Amino acid sequence: MQKTRNPLIFIIENSVVYKDLIVGYLQSKKYTNVKVYQKGEDCMKDLHLKPDLIVLDYLSASMTGLELMVKVKKEHPNVDFIFLSGQNDLEVAVQIMKVGAADYIVKNDKAPQRLVKSIESLSQAAKHDKQTKGFRIGVIGFFVLLFLVIMIIIFVSFFLGYEF
Repeated sequence: MQKTRNPLIFIIENSVVYKDLIVGYLQSKKYTNVKVYQKGEDCMKDLHLKPDLIVLDYLSASMTGLELMVKVKKEHPNVDFIFLSGQNDLEVAVQIMKVGAADYIVKNDKAPQRLVKSIESLSQAAKHDKQTKGFRIGVIGFFVLLFLVIMIIIFVSFFLGYEF
């Protein structure tokens, strides 16, 4: 997830009632940057917007959620996926997680809460990755700067004849 403050979330849901439930719950938890689609093909047309997360069902009209995830991941590997599905098959969930989904949530009365917790976990992981990357860059920068200072001292002492 690239943006951790207000991530762009695509939701693919063909049930109007369930879509309204999920979007309303996300908005109540301050996730306001949400775009909703009924079909995966419609979602794929907007990938140029660079979503941070796609929430989708395993079963869809023209292609499975797994097929959609594989297609999107090829060109947009940084997009995270959370499956929110009525499919209660453990083998399907395991297969989806192996391919790269961040989470698999079964649609029930606790699904909206689990979805928000999963999004929060992804945000925390992204923050941690950014901090780790920043720390590495800082350490490398420090040693490069230290190396340059030492080289300048050696250069000055060699060409100006100073002895330390």
